[in-house]
Amino acid sequence: MDCLEALTTRSGVLDYRPDPVEKGLIEQVLNAAISAPSPANLQAWSFVVVTHPEKTRKLAHYLMDVQDRKVFQEFLGLQPEETGRYMRLYEMFDQVPCFIIICLEPKCHFTLPEHESILRDWYLLSLGAAVGNLMAAAKAFGLGTRWFGGFALDGGGQYLKELFSIPGDIEIAAVTPLGYPADSVRPRKRIEQSREELSAFEREDSRRLAQMLRGKLPLKDLIHYEKWVG
Repeated sequence: MDCLEALTTRSGVLDYRPDPVEKGLIEQVLNAAISAPSPANLQAWSFVVVTHPEKTRKLAHYLMDVQDRKVFQEFLGLQPEETGRYMRLYEMFDQVPCFIIICLEPKCHFTLPEHESILRDWYLLSLGAAVGNLMAAAKAFGLGTRWFGGFALDGGGQYLKELFSIPGDIEIAAVTPLGYPADSVRPRKRIEQSREELSAFEREDSRRLAQMLRGKLPLKDLIHYEKWVG
């Protein structure tokens, strides 16, 4: 699979086979991640790889709980009785053989205090690029991933820090499963939605949530030539 195909066909995976992912393959995926650009080549990233079955199950259950309570109910405003249809998508999630915790770890401090917040924004942008590389590489190797960040709504990842002995000054930016998709997983075509449809979405509109989560804006609604239009 070439790079462009991996990037444009990637989608989040929740159903995984329990087969372990070889250490060499994990490291190839992470090598793609650390090939991302970073401000002044400061490389403010580190990764915690979790493969112990007891810990992967514990992490999977925690992410499912946060997704239900904090993302679906608190963040998106769904009622508890409405979240069941979405949580059914996680029935095989506790079979994930590997998780990667992506951390923000500045390696040096050289900027002026008034520039710290700007530098942190740059760090987070570079981490986003690293995660994008990771997910595209995983897709090219036939592996599935999915971006999780709901833990930020639940104490900023403190539970994960305690579970995996992550120092207090290290910030958790994202978590992704990494594994071979279950046989039931099929390539899916993203639903195209207009900018107007997305803008009209309301927080508690459970009827349109599924479309919003799968929808993709057309390129023509996102690109401006020579100057901003509209």
